Amino acid sequence: MIIKFQIIKSVIIEAVKAATYLKGKIDEAAQPGQKTPYFEIAGDEEVHERTLDHDLTTALEKAKIIFVDYYVPTAQTIGDNAIYYNDKTNDIVEFTLNVSRRYNGSLTDTLARLVAKFVEDTMCYEWWVKLGNLNQAAPYQSAVAADEIAIRRCFVLSAPAVPTIKYPTTLTAKVDGTDAEGEIIIRVDENATVSYSIDEGAVDDIEARSEDPSIVEIMRYRAPMTFELVPRNTGVARIRLFSRHTDNVYVEFTVIVSKEYY
Repeated sequence: MIIKFQIIKSVIIEAVKAATYLKGKIDEAAQPGQKTPYFEIAGDEEVHERTLDHDLTTALEKAKIIFVDYYVPTAQTIGDNAIYYNDKTNDIVEFTLNVSRRYNGSLTDTLARLVAKFVEDTMCYEWWVKLGNLNQAAPYQSAVAADEIAIRRCFVLSAPAVPTIKYPTTLTAKVDGTDAEGEIIIRVDENATVSYSIDEGAVDDIEARSEDPSIVEIMRYRAPMTFELVPRNTGVARIRLFSRHTDNVYVEFTVIVSKEYY
C-alpha cells in the first residue's frame, strides 16, 4: 500500500524561530543590556537563514533514514544508490512510502505531524549546540529520541481485517437423491453418491468422514458438492459430513452395506 504525506518547510522554520525568540526574550529579561539574548534568537539575518536551511536539510535526511525500509524504489534511487524525497516546490516536502496493507491508514496524518516535530526538534537541538548552550540543547536531544520512537510506532501493523467470507450455517445431504436421514442401505457391489447443500453464497468447505473406511470409503465425486460412497465390505458404518469452520454444522447418517437389498 502506498501512502503519501507532506510537511511544509516554512512552517517548521517559523516554529524554530519562535522557540529561539522566546528563549532569547527570557534571557533578555533576566540579563538586561546583554548581547547574548540577541544572538540566541534565530532571526532574519543572512547567517541565521543559511544556518536554518542547512539544519533543515540535515533533519530531513535524518527523517529519511527512519523510513529507509519503506521507500518506493525509482530509477533514480536504484541508479545512484540514494534516497530522495519528492520536493514538489521550494516549500513542500512530500514523502512517498510503501507500507504493509495492514498499516493503519488513520495514522498517516499523525505520521506527518510527528515527522514535522522531529525535524523541528532536530533543528532546535542543532541551533543550541552551535551556540554552545548544551543545557538548552539537552531537552531537544531527548525530544528527538522520543519523536523517532513515536514515528516508528506508527508502522505497527493493525489487527487483521475481519473476514468477509460467509461460512455455512446449515447443511443438508441426500444419498442418490434421497434424504440422508437415519439408515441408508446399499449393496456391496454398488457405489452411492452423497450430494449436499449449504447456505446460498456460503463457502463450499465441507468434508466427509467414514467411521469405518474398511466398510465404506468416501471419495470426492466429479460433480460439485458431491461425495461418493464406495462399499468395501458388508457391515455398518457411520458417515459424517461437516463444515471445517464450525463444530455446529454437520449431518450424520448410517450406511448398511449388504450383499442384497432387504
